[in-house]
Amino acid sequence: CGPDKFLDDVADDDFAEGCRLTNLIGQKAVETLDEMKLKAMRKKLPSPKNPKYKMAVVGFTAPGGAAMNTDKDKTGSRYDSTPIANGVINAGASCDLIDYTPDDHEAFAASVEKYDGLIVRINPGQLSAPGVVAGAQMRFDDLMMKMVGDGKPVWSSPAVQKQMGAKDALVKIKEMSCGLPDTYAYYAAEELEEGFKTSCAFQPRVIKQNRGSAGEGIWLVWLQDKEYCKNLGDAKLEDDDKIKLMEMNDNHVEIHTVREFLDFCNSGPGGSAGEWQSTFPGKYLEGGKEAGGQLVDQRLLPKITEGEVRMQMVKDTLFSIIHKKPTEGNMSAVGGVSDYTFYEPDAPEFAELKAKFEADIPKVMDSMGLGGEPLPILWTGDFIPVDDHLAPYVVGEFNCSCVGISKFGAACGPDKFLDDVADDDFAEGCRLTNLIGQKAIETLREIRDAANDPLEDLMSRYSESSVVEETPKKTKPKRGLSARMGRKSSSGGEPRSKVKPKSAEEKKKGPGVRPGAKKGGAEKKGPGVRPKPQR
Repeated sequence: CGPDKFLDDVADDDFAEGCRLTNLIGQKAVETLDEMKLKAMRKKLPSPKNPKYKMAVVGFTAPGGAAMNTDKDKTGSRYDSTPIANGVINAGASCDLIDYTPDDHEAFAASVEKYDGLIVRINPGQLSAPGVVAGAQMRFDDLMMKMVGDGKPVWSSPAVQKQMGAKDALVKIKEMSCGLPDTYAYYAAEELEEGFKTSCAFQPRVIKQNRGSAGEGIWLVWLQDKEYCKNLGDAKLEDDDKIKLMEMNDNHVEIHTVREFLDFCNSGPGGSAGEWQSTFPGKYLEGGKEAGGQLVDQRLLPKITEGEVRMQMVKDTLFSIIHKKPTEGNMSAVGGVSDYTFYEPDAPEFAELKAKFEADIPKVMDSMGLGGEPLPILWTGDFIPVDDHLAPYVVGEFNCSCVGISKFGAACGPDKFLDDVADDDFAEGCRLTNLIGQKAIETLREIRDAANDPLEDLMSRYSESSVVEETPKKTKPKRGLSARMGRKSSSGGEPRSKVKPKSAEEKKKGPGVRPGAKKGGAEKKGPGVRPKPQR
């Protein structure tokens, strides 16, 4: 301190100790700002003055009050919708919280035209609840698909929810490393009878209904008092053969004949199906394929007792890994009877699973006929360990229909809000929703950039008006949202950027250090960088 003094005049030891203090001051200042920002995020943030894009989070309030809206907080919004909107705002876009109005569909349809993209947070079945205008789900779905057709992404669109969220998605990925090749889907009683009698005669099976989300209608099946045949197709079960069944929602066990099980799946309990302990009514094929009536048949994996691994994804990025292990005495982790362990996405225990799944992700949407849509913005894959397979785990289920964010769970309830969420949980939840916002903006930017590419437009028009016999690799026509987004293929990648080499003079300079000390003529490196005084 003095008119002719500067940091050069401070002894090295004092300078080092002083820098230790000022570094801590800086860290605490940033920590305080982060805390203030998190506190502000416990309510809806204002949108930026000049947003990059306009987005909205779409919800719905069903008639019947809190009993019919168990996913809501005290404001009437879904408990995790405000943090998701804030994540989008933090990424630079505006984001409104809006509700679908079945009683005035046309007004809602007009109101969403101004948005560049929508994130739908409506639980499956809410638009078909008692008291909702008949046909509301269909009209809403048609509107969302129209937006997709106009080049505006909807997460997740009805097509994605139907194709990727259905159990028969497991059939469509069965040739990938994350799938099982002996996976079958049944949509009619005749298919079920023929397929089940053949597959269950060969080995223990898992039969999964399409509806439900807590293990109801998912049955583990073993032969009772009969040997399995040596090869698939060598034998078929008879109607009076007995089978042992365990339902995954509560792990209860029942013994029935093959005919009773088939009739329960088709028509429900009673009559030829006999009496059942299951609290759910069967009828898994009711309505046919178009109404979601289906059963999926896979081999039972013995390692299911080791638990499931949930990969929590944000678009194409793995956010976290959750290991769900069955509690003592239970067979499966499905249905909530499990202990949870959380891992970071780079956990070495699951490095091989992560690598295999990331290699499969670029193929997932195309395999389901969804090549024109982006990946869901928030989705999960539940994996079961397996031996003698291309990968150490295979997918047991995808979930992309309004996946909940558990870290905000304390905000759910008619008298609850984000203020009720513990600080650590809130910070971790916001880390997820900020990534959701970033990935949403990333997708919108990819769509915009592709739309402004005249070559892309020319190729698209050419592909629609011509029959292409052979397409050169570098000029392959692209279609739909995923094409405009430039989704990477499984065999391709981005070229590495070129870095300009340093000149000889730049190499001599090295990293910045404080000016030379007074003794010895040689420069000394201290713990901090002392800037030159401004003359």
